[in-house]
Amino acid sequence: MYYSSSVIILLCTLMSVESNDQNYHKTVVSTRTQNNVNPNLWISDLFYQALKNFTVRDGSTACQKDTKIYEINLKNYTSWAVRMAESWDHYPIGILGGNRYHLGIYDECVDLHHPIRGQYCLSEIKLTTMTEKDYSFNRTDDLNNFGNNNTWNIILGWVNYPDQVQRNIVNIGICIPYSCSALDLQISLQKELDRVFFQEQIKAAVKVDPIMCTVSGDMYSHNTAYYITCSFLVLLVIICCTATALQYINPSYYQNNKTFSEISNVFSFMETSKELLKFDKNHELNIINGFKVVLMFIILIGHRLMFVMATPMSYSKTIENIYLDGPMIVLTSMNVVDSFFYISGYLTYRSVTPIFLKAGSGWSDIALQIIRRIARLLPAYYVIIAITAYILPELGDGPLWLQKTWIDAEKCKNYWWANVLFISNFIDSRHECLINSWYVSCDIHFYITGVIILYVYSKNIKYGIGLFSVVLGISLLTTFTITFLMKLDGLFLMHIAIFENPQNSITFNESYRPSYMRAIPFLTGLGVGLIVEKLRKKKVKFTQLTVYGGTFIITSICLAAQLYGFLFYKRDRPYNPLENSFYAIINHCTWAVISMCITIFHLTSGYGILTKVLSNRFLMPLGRISYSVFLVNIPIMTMSQSAERLPTYPSYETLVNLFIQDTTKSYILAVLLYLVVEAPFGNLANKLLRRGSMKSLSNSNKKKIDDTIYYVEQEISHL
Repeated sequence: MYYSSSVIILLCTLMSVESNDQNYHKTVVSTRTQNNVNPNLWISDLFYQALKNFTVRDGSTACQKDTKIYEINLKNYTSWAVRMAESWDHYPIGILGGNRYHLGIYDECVDLHHPIRGQYCLSEIKLTTMTEKDYSFNRTDDLNNFGNNNTWNIILGWVNYPDQVQRNIVNIGICIPYSCSALDLQISLQKELDRVFFQEQIKAAVKVDPIMCTVSGDMYSHNTAYYITCSFLVLLVIICCTATALQYINPSYYQNNKTFSEISNVFSFMETSKELLKFDKNHELNIINGFKVVLMFIILIGHRLMFVMATPMSYSKTIENIYLDGPMIVLTSMNVVDSFFYISGYLTYRSVTPIFLKAGSGWSDIALQIIRRIARLLPAYYVIIAITAYILPELGDGPLWLQKTWIDAEKCKNYWWANVLFISNFIDSRHECLINSWYVSCDIHFYITGVIILYVYSKNIKYGIGLFSVVLGISLLTTFTITFLMKLDGLFLMHIAIFENPQNSITFNESYRPSYMRAIPFLTGLGVGLIVEKLRKKKVKFTQLTVYGGTFIITSICLAAQLYGFLFYKRDRPYNPLENSFYAIINHCTWAVISMCITIFHLTSGYGILTKVLSNRFLMPLGRISYSVFLVNIPIMTMSQSAERLPTYPSYETLVNLFIQDTTKSYILAVLLYLVVEAPFGNLANKLLRRGSMKSLSNSNKKKIDDTIYYVEQEISHL
């Protein structure tokens, strides 16, 4: 009896102590929450605690079996197991400096094949507080100077400004057995992080996308489309080489067989190279090729900067400081491509008007011009679509390779028809095959509009000018109205968050791509064609002082308007719909007005030495392949970005080096695309369609048109 009483008393005492202990811990946690005490360890230490012995403990039987083998061999310091363990970062560093991606050593992981095949997975972990503490902090003007704020305020109180790399998201590459799935990793990693981070009242939300898991070699077998695409490209090269060899070995046979030589010459490298290198030093339109080279270099360095912004960075301050210190022209020049629309408008006037002015021209000529334009653009365009869809994903690997290339490939497989029909800028940008395909669609839409306007103008000047004015007015009104009603930005803002996935941007989708928002520069070029013709008939000449002085003044005014757009980057600046709507119009006029000024001064008076510089023999072929450069540069930069193994330090030197590297590749591949696809098929289309448009002309009119149409269409593409 005494013994039983003692046991009861002891149990009551223990229960009382346990109850008090639980109440104590609850009180401590409650007091800590109420007092808003920060976590005891820094984020890197918390990650290390969770990851130092991490393995995938949840998953299939095969996954658990391989994990056991890995753990046993790691304890014994077996070489392959240690390599798997050391191939990824357990202690992330540089988080405050914007080092979001901790990629580890990708190749060390995927090169493991026996006894376990290594699989590299890139996880995303977002950190948020589980308490009610206000972690917000006062920011300084310097984006990277967080003042005397507690560092946990920076992580847990982070506001997702689009001009900064997020500090509350960490991407860690982890090496796991191939038998484990992305979901297995996500579940196991979430449990392990919860075990450590919950103690500090922090929620670490884990996401592992299956497409971010990679092994060495081909993950997917080649399909029929891959072999068809490769075979077609090889066949084209063989045809071109054969035509070249026949022309070189037996030139007399060529001279005696005109029908055969006409067809064969289209594919001969000798003929297409002559066309590429052809130079008429006295032609007034040579300067356009030089101007296109300058513009293309600006666009290429802009594209390269965009890819740098979207690439993992080891220290993001250099990029983030651009939003404070500039150069402002970099952040406001997403509209520089308007100059190409302007050139397209002017060359449309020069090439189409003489045909419509001929006797007996009718509506069939409109269709003929549109078909010719499409026939020149489509072959090279479709080849790049096919390469992007079926070949590009097979050309490399890396931590980001599948995410960057396979997603683009799937878009092209599913939505290629929108590109072929030239409506890719009207479907949701998230489904757009080739991110720059909107330009080609716009170009065709503008060309069709321009051809109709010029046809009406050639038949009745008054009606033609009236139609032109109505279309221009509608374009101005549409740009203003849509920007105002949808509360869009007055320009496409080059934010870091946008370039990680620009197709999710509302401004890109609703304002930057649609034809009805971008027609102003093209229509300006069309109108300048008429103005220049009138000025030359009146033999208007300007002095060199007027030419250079006028160019300087007009350029300065336009650049001042251009740089005004930098104000839209100011944080917490109130949105003004009227300001943005008016600026949306101005933004599409700046480069067009500069181009208009240069065109008028050059074709009426000339720029002297500057004309010779931009019209030199070296720039002519570079200008002629601008369309091919435009098509290949994005895939090349995508490959360069996707193959990165480690975060890049985004210095100006890095940007210049990457620009030189990718630009060189772009021009080399553009020459191949031009010689094998663009020039042969373009010339073939011209030969077939040209006969119908020339048969009713007198010899004098043929000579006049040969001086304009042939040069514009065959030697200077509109891009």
